[in-house]
Amino acid sequence: MSKKQHLTPSGFSTILTYYASINRGISPSVSAAFPEIIGVKKETIVLPENLNPLWVSGFVAGDGGFSIGIRQETGQIYFRFHITQHNRDSSLMNLFVKFFDCGKVNIRTNTNRCDYYVQDFLQIYETIIPHFDKYPLYNIKSLDLADFKKAADLFKEKGRNSTEDIKEIISNMNSKRED
Repeated sequence: MSKKQHLTPSGFSTILTYYASINRGISPSVSAAFPEIIGVKKETIVLPENLNPLWVSGFVAGDGGFSIGIRQETGQIYFRFHITQHNRDSSLMNLFVKFFDCGKVNIRTNTNRCDYYVQDFLQIYETIIPHFDKYPLYNIKSLDLADFKKAADLFKEKGRNSTEDIKEIISNMNSKRED
């Protein structure tokens, strides 16, 4: 950048070559305008047979989430732990199923995304939460996990009688968090 090579035709082509190689690549209109641009060949990532629990917590800190909802029709409270990636990473999502020995992978055909998710309350309470007790998160998501765990404890103790308390917790979780 300091040499201003990006302002030359060859420098701009180099940038497009790298851009074509990341995430979704270049758009069809850019590809039509610059047909000579071909993405840099990426190395194939060999996934490990087993995931490291510390790595799992770090990955979840970046790309995972904890959510709680209440179905309007029935008033049913549900808990959800999830990780979303591009669908080319579905093999990695399947490693989470193996690692936690629970959950499912959903490949979304309309958005090129795939999700690893756990919605079974007992699996969340007996497997997911204990993992993060042992291998904690060290970012802002730890606050959402703490709320998730607090709500899960309330639900385990009071069942449907915990709805109002859980609504209060939900109102301050994730994107609604004010602190």
